Amino acid sequence: MNGALMGVLLFLMQAPTISPGINFFSLKQDIEIGSESSTEAEKTLPLVRDAVINGYFRGFGQRLSQRSTPRLQHRFRIVNSKEVSSVGFPGGAIYINRGLVEMAENESELAALLAHEIGHIAARHGTAQLSRQLLVQAPMSIATGVPTQDGWKDQLTKLGISFGANASFVRYNRDQELEANLIAIRLLIESRFDPHGLPAILQKINDLQHAEGVRLPAFVFNHPLAESPSEELENAIAELSKGPVRARKPAEFAGFHSALQKLALPATEKGTPREATDETDDGTLPNVYAHPEDFYRMGYPENWLVTRTGPNGAIIAPPDGIQNSAAGDDLTRGVMFDMFPIPERPMTLEQATNRLIVFLRQRNQSLRAVPGAQMVLLMDDQPGLRTVMLAKSNVTDSPEVIWLVTRVYYQSLFYMVLVAPEDQFPEVQPVFEQIIRSTRLR
Repeated sequence: MNGALMGVLLFLMQAPTISPGINFFSLKQDIEIGSESSTEAEKTLPLVRDAVINGYFRGFGQRLSQRSTPRLQHRFRIVNSKEVSSVGFPGGAIYINRGLVEMAENESELAALLAHEIGHIAARHGTAQLSRQLLVQAPMSIATGVPTQDGWKDQLTKLGISFGANASFVRYNRDQELEANLIAIRLLIESRFDPHGLPAILQKINDLQHAEGVRLPAFVFNHPLAESPSEELENAIAELSKGPVRARKPAEFAGFHSALQKLALPATEKGTPREATDETDDGTLPNVYAHPEDFYRMGYPENWLVTRTGPNGAIIAPPDGIQNSAAGDDLTRGVMFDMFPIPERPMTLEQATNRLIVFLRQRNQSLRAVPGAQMVLLMDDQPGLRTVMLAKSNVTDSPEVIWLVTRVYYQSLFYMVLVAPEDQFPEVQPVFEQIIRSTRLR
């Protein structure tokens, strides 16, 4: 076992509460933020309403909740969706999609799904991620302090931080996943569930995300899995286990599982999953480009061509928008987009953007930002930056205008370089604005 894992294990066994790390919010605010988020989520989530199914599911959750610290009023709901996904909000509201619940083959695997989300809530990962988001997007708000009463909602809303089922602060990093899993193992052992249910269900999800032709499960967007989740968890189980506990599949679980599978899906879920159509969400661009693993998608105009540039990037341009130069293919009119890695240490959106600009200058030394021409915008309801830049084309040596649009996306910076000759930019600017508005990130 590596030293980092051993250190976390020893800490968990000794500490009465879980350290939240960098967190600008109080536990009271966790509860308030979670309550607001669950209220927003339930406006759109199709929840299972069957009393028998819900009663069994909540009973499982409460058995685990009693062993969790800090003690919170956890709420457990099943979402009537076949998508493999789950979300646990700060303060205790947990939503597990039916598609994920149905993957559990016994009560220990079902308990493991709930224990994992309880682990994130106990470690206060949601508001820790929200704190990191504030450090990146609005460091000055930290200097003035996060409001301690109802004012926090107005402040976060002004920064473009959204609540609900797709809130960005319930997307975690691998270190947080490990901590949540270790907490889950302790909860499972103390609640007399077989802790091996956790590596078993995570391995099923891991196998699913690598299955050919299968859409990437939404679960892994919020919960990035290690390449081999079973190995590190089996080590933790060996350290914490108090004796063998056999996974059971009693009649009650079988009845619950069968009733859930027979439950009718909402009308919008019936049939095949929604694929990219001939129109974007705003209805203005006829074509849609989707990332191979559906990380993002965007609209683009008729007759523009797509050229892949790597696993996460591409160029979309009219037929004459890419020309050859001594440095290779050069974009003279169109949009280039990709993901740029940023370090784990706190870095503002501006700092990450500046690091990207240094990288882009390696391709075109004439590239420079226009002083004062940087503005905050919303990209898919999250804060981003648009930086106006000038350069000389590597092909024609004529002036061109560039919009660099950036937005934090997990541990990366999603960026778009929208470029056109200076004399043509006013003509193509409305198209660029439509492309930006149409962009959706998972």
